[in-house]
Amino acid sequence: MKIASALILLIIHILVDGPSSSFASADALSLCGIIPSNDARRTRPRGRPSLDINGIPPRGGWVGCNNNDSRRTAAGPTRTANAASSSSSSATDDDDDDVDDGRSTISSAAFNLIKGAVGSGVLSLPAGVAAYGDVRSALVPTTSILLLLGTISAYTFHLLGRLSAVAAMESSSDGHDGGGGGVTSIGQLWEREVGESTSWLIGLAVVITCFGTCLAYSITLGDTFRALALTAGASGIAATRAFNVAVVSLLGVYPMCRLRSLRALAPASICGVIGILVTCVVMSVRAMPGGAYSMTSGAASNYLTSLPVESRPSFGVTGTRGPFSLLVISSMAATAFLVHMSSPDFYRTLRDPSPSRFAILSAVGFAGTVGISVLMMCLGFLTFGGASRGMILNNYSTLDAGATLCRSLMGISLLGSYGFLSNALKNAYYQIYHAGRAISDEVHYRTSRYLVVSVTILALLMNDAGFVVSLNGAVLGSALIYVIPSFLFLKSTNRRLGDGSLKSTAALRIERWWNRGLMGLGAFLALAGAVMSVVNSFFPHLL
Repeated sequence: MKIASALILLIIHILVDGPSSSFASADALSLCGIIPSNDARRTRPRGRPSLDINGIPPRGGWVGCNNNDSRRTAAGPTRTANAASSSSSSATDDDDDDVDDGRSTISSAAFNLIKGAVGSGVLSLPAGVAAYGDVRSALVPTTSILLLLGTISAYTFHLLGRLSAVAAMESSSDGHDGGGGGVTSIGQLWEREVGESTSWLIGLAVVITCFGTCLAYSITLGDTFRALALTAGASGIAATRAFNVAVVSLLGVYPMCRLRSLRALAPASICGVIGILVTCVVMSVRAMPGGAYSMTSGAASNYLTSLPVESRPSFGVTGTRGPFSLLVISSMAATAFLVHMSSPDFYRTLRDPSPSRFAILSAVGFAGTVGISVLMMCLGFLTFGGASRGMILNNYSTLDAGATLCRSLMGISLLGSYGFLSNALKNAYYQIYHAGRAISDEVHYRTSRYLVVSVTILALLMNDAGFVVSLNGAVLGSALIYVIPSFLFLKSTNRRLGDGSLKSTAALRIERWWNRGLMGLGAFLALAGAVMSVVNSFFPHLL
């Protein structure tokens, strides 16, 4: 352990001091276009035509977004914080657009939505079921919760798209569009409806959300590469979790975070899709009656005996707990369905954008996301029951070739995703603390080092990715999915009712009350979910 501690301290020292060489500076692409830029801000329009609840004029045709790309290219080795945050789609968007004007069809956009939502977070869902009970009937209420919250998440995702449609219509009508096609981020929607003075709150929410996700990824990567090392026959210090967390941070995570251009990470996105599909197949085979992890299967002997007792399948020992235990799965669901930061950009890049077409995109995308999430949750829990761990792949034996393949693919995918996440986090940080100032290579690399060091230290101290996923989902996920979209809708409709551009109808009044209820639901899930996540992880005897 002394050697391991010395190695970890050495790695942290190297990260803090930084190597002498630097990567070439290039255009930085921010994930999902979640950070607003000053040159993209819209003035509040006046004299607009009367719009309906979706932002459509009652007469005349739909005024759509133009086809100009919002990306900016840095002129040299430095850039401003606003330029750093102006790009609005990830590097993989260029490959996924299937029309010449850079717009996405509904099918390709739905695929991108599913690809963005379904990540390592779904691998924590079986642990959410285990927090409620270790009997198979526990899947009934947990699946119902996923379906319900998935439907609500699809609604609020669509709600942000509708607000983007209103912004595009108003900007085009008053000539303030400027070629940007309306808003590209929640931050810009907030500035339009609430004001610029508090827009830093959105940036802070993005920073904390991305940091929590990076922490969950680091914990998962440490567990993943430790299992791969054991499969390869490693022993001693090389087989410890601390060693693998530190090495992955130095050799994998840190280079990803230093990248100024994310175009090279496009293959990692495809690897993530393949990884999820392969994991579904492997977990399906393993969950079959008499499968490799069945207590009655003769073929299971090698796998089961290689597992620690706490990771072996466990059913019917404790039964079900109280209903408040279901808050753990609701918190995890918020992380699994959290793609709302990119909703305005999905609308902007949709071919022939309109609220009705965006509704189809939202329905198809979230149907796929919820379906995959429910499938992964059920397969993992039906295999290991109450023993399901915070990252379900940790339950599978290191002798399992199928699980080893899944770990390898997910490890590559997570490393690639780290680049996108860290870039989004840093862009949000720059927008808050370096707005209008040049972001030099030195600032970029120093911020990257501090990020990796802080995340690595926490990943060494914490070993439950499920806890991080549930806590992050409870607090930030609930805010970004339930509270903020509903709040923006209420502000927007109240403004338009006041200036006469929106007429009050029974449907509008009902929807406004519905959104008030969603804000209350989000506040409850955030507070109660956070408390239950802590209790479930550190004080389970109280349940």
